[in-house]
Amino acid sequence: MKDVGIALSGGGVAGCAHLGILYGLEKENIPVRYIAGTSAGAIVAALYAYGYRPRHMIKLLPLINKELVDYDYPSFVRAFLRRGMRVQGLAKGERLRYLIAETTRNARMTDLPLPVALIATDLKTARPVIFTSRPFLSPIPGADVITDIPVADAVVASCAIPVLFQPIHYQGRILVDGGVIDNCPIGVVKALGAEKTIAVRTREAAPVESSFDSLLAIVKRVMSITLNIQVKQQLKEADIVLQPEVAPDTLLDFTQTVSCVKCGYRHVRERMEEIRRVMENAAEGVPL
Repeated sequence: MKDVGIALSGGGVAGCAHLGILYGLEKENIPVRYIAGTSAGAIVAALYAYGYRPRHMIKLLPLINKELVDYDYPSFVRAFLRRGMRVQGLAKGERLRYLIAETTRNARMTDLPLPVALIATDLKTARPVIFTSRPFLSPIPGADVITDIPVADAVVASCAIPVLFQPIHYQGRILVDGGVIDNCPIGVVKALGAEKTIAVRTREAAPVESSFDSLLAIVKRVMSITLNIQVKQQLKEADIVLQPEVAPDTLLDFTQTVSCVKCGYRHVRERMEEIRRVMENAAEGVPL
């Protein structure tokens, strides 16, 4: 079997399905040698590259809750009371940074033993910024590549959903969610060295019944539509595309973490025969 790489998409809480996917692959002895992720996928990719196995990450699920969204109420009040005060996002992202720093013992990207890449977007240049544990085997056109950064900072930058989270300022860049520009980084995981790739997409922009009567509801829907349009072209690059059918509107529904894991596991089990066939044929040089 050739070296397998996996690209994990963003999608908020729906990204917990990635844990089920990885757990299913591990149980079937399909080793993932390369991994890349965006937003929620970046959290999973970083922890996996650090050394956490899927079963270990599943045990961390109780820490993935609404308390991670640390709303910046003092800034709201100052912006309301003072002219000229501006609010760049509803939440600061510091609690997520602390969680990743604790679980990775303040590791830097270059400390990670597995080839991994996490994607963010630079608002200034409209270019992808890729945080990676090692140099790419082939260049990524138009991307800025950074290796010397704490894992926690890279994850928070990749997860900085516009409006919801404040942008991350780093070395003159203004960074937001990688999903703005590359929500399922298949090309990136190939550039790391993967010979065959699995793409995991977790969110669809299916029709919903909603009045969209809040800022958050509008932001969530706009992100869903944007990612849905963008990722269709990207998925054509993958050898296998996994699309677990998570419940709709799970972006910040922290009550759905376990059900999303189960959904991912069921889906990979259903597709396992196909996955094995593609990987084994690739190893034998048989055209797909």
